Amino acid sequence: MINSHYVPRLVLKQFAEKDKICLYDVRTGEYREGANIKHAFARKGLYDDEVEKNLNFKIESQFGSLFANKICKFTDEVVLSRDELYLIKKFLLISAMRTCRSEEWVNYEKNFYERSRRHAEEYAKARNMSSEQKEIYLSQFVPPFEEKQIDGETPFDYWMRTMNVILETDGTVKGIFNHPDKTYPAHRWAKVMQYSYLAFWDTKNVNDEFIITDIGMTSENELGWNGVTVHNLKKTLFLRNCYEKESDVNLQRIIYENILKMENFTENFMMFPVSSRRMIALICPFYKFRILYGWRYSMPDLRSLTNMPDENLFFPNDVKYVKPQPDDGSVNEDDGDRYIYEIKNLTREQVRYCNSLFLDRINEYAGFSSLGKAVGSLLAYKNNGYRKRVDYSPLYKIIQSRYGG
Repeated sequence: MINSHYVPRLVLKQFAEKDKICLYDVRTGEYREGANIKHAFARKGLYDDEVEKNLNFKIESQFGSLFANKICKFTDEVVLSRDELYLIKKFLLISAMRTCRSEEWVNYEKNFYERSRRHAEEYAKARNMSSEQKEIYLSQFVPPFEEKQIDGETPFDYWMRTMNVILETDGTVKGIFNHPDKTYPAHRWAKVMQYSYLAFWDTKNVNDEFIITDIGMTSENELGWNGVTVHNLKKTLFLRNCYEKESDVNLQRIIYENILKMENFTENFMMFPVSSRRMIALICPFYKFRILYGWRYSMPDLRSLTNMPDENLFFPNDVKYVKPQPDDGSVNEDDGDRYIYEIKNLTREQVRYCNSLFLDRINEYAGFSSLGKAVGSLLAYKNNGYRKRVDYSPLYKIIQSRYGG
């Protein structure tokens, strides 16, 4: 059987010294230093042969040059072409999919639209929507297509089909929609990638580096009124209120488009570490709307929405278009367009908070370049005051013996 990496080796190398990495097994409490990345975050027979081949030839080989020459190279800004932007989002899309192997995940994704429509009907009833309003509102929860049914397809087969659909296309919503074997999760998660905007976040702190987990990503949800995280509730209610009060038809359309986008992107941001010093963040479209239209609406304070209330981190990228752009919000595309991303530096506290989110959402393994550069984050997780999903007690004993913390 092939040894399949569910975190790509090209990423693991950015956390390793001489191909060695530190690993902590949350199931057994075992901590290993000097683990070879050849065997880290890998499992034999995880994917079928077709997906394994496609991962190598239809994303990682294409992504490798961009990864080395742009994503991990520059310190001030990253400049991307449209094709390079699509490639990054396809890589992040497959990164989000490549660990989703449970039967529960398959059932959740297959029933996504049915479940969402049921909740939407309850919301429409509670708001006493008119028949016309209800019809328009519920239309967004109709499945975008009918999935192809394959006799005898197991949850594993469905997962492999989802992976292959992404790998055999450009990873865009349109590309996936046109694939004959398209699945709901491939299409839905492509919308998540398409609607969000990229950011590059670095740590410059010598003793605080990013960690990586077997999930390969994590996210922050919106802060609720009681401090418990929720899915875009405040942001959605704010936009609905703006929509109801807005008299400008064009602005109403923009607001409504953002509401629809957030039905898919339900977090504040998602984070994908690509090295011990850099990660790519996908940010909810609301935050771009918040910055672009702050002149017209009294926007909610960041401190009411996120534990990362730093305006600079959410500021959208710049774009240099070749052709003149229309006034209706659409984009007149050209191959020469360039997307310019200023690399943002996180404070020590921000790095530790982000790492705490990684430490809390993990299946089996956490990895880091060295224990010394993860201690601050591990202790921040221990002392964050919230209910924790993962017990790091054995690792804290090691930290106590080494560092006295």
